[in-house]
Amino acid sequence: MTELPQEAEQTRASILGAARVRFQTFGYGKTTMAEIADDVHMSAANLYRYFQNKQDIAAECAGQCMADLDALLENVVALPNLNANQRLHMFVQTALRYYFEMMHESPRLNEVVENITTHHPQLIHQRNQKIEQLLATILQQGIDEKIFIIEDIGGTSSAIVKATVLFTTPLFMQLYSIEEFEKIAVNVVNLIINGLKK
Repeated sequence: MTELPQEAEQTRASILGAARVRFQTFGYGKTTMAEIADDVHMSAANLYRYFQNKQDIAAECAGQCMADLDALLENVVALPNLNANQRLHMFVQTALRYYFEMMHESPRLNEVVENITTHHPQLIHQRNQKIEQLLATILQQGIDEKIFIIEDIGGTSSAIVKATVLFTTPLFMQLYSIEEFEKIAVNVVNLIINGLKK
């Protein structure tokens, strides 16, 4: 009996949900395809019909996390009644809180991040490009409000991503409390704003 596309999508979602729980609980290294298959009540052989390997499952899980963050950041860009300075602060703080909460709730996810960085760097580049596009919208607002002087919006948004990488890197999430991290973020964003001002 042929599986309908909707049923296949539901099965993939169940696999990803089970894998995410496994990665959060036991870590990427100690999770096997057989265990994920068992959690969704299918054979390991059947699991390979949906994903080629564990790396592909991890990449899909990471993609979902990135999509969740993208939605939050898109909301910040769309919020009314904020000037570009306020929006840039909120943008960085939103990303910081998302990663901070994720890593403190599921510290073993760092293994997944390391795996993605090593085996699927294109996902990291895609995420950065998306964030740069959203930042470019904020920078354009700052230009329109005559707050910022920017000759190269693309280059500037790329530089901001690199300057704020501390706040989106799981490795650093254990070094500070959320209050300390937020204070550091405020100082860094203020430094960036001062550099962009007319």
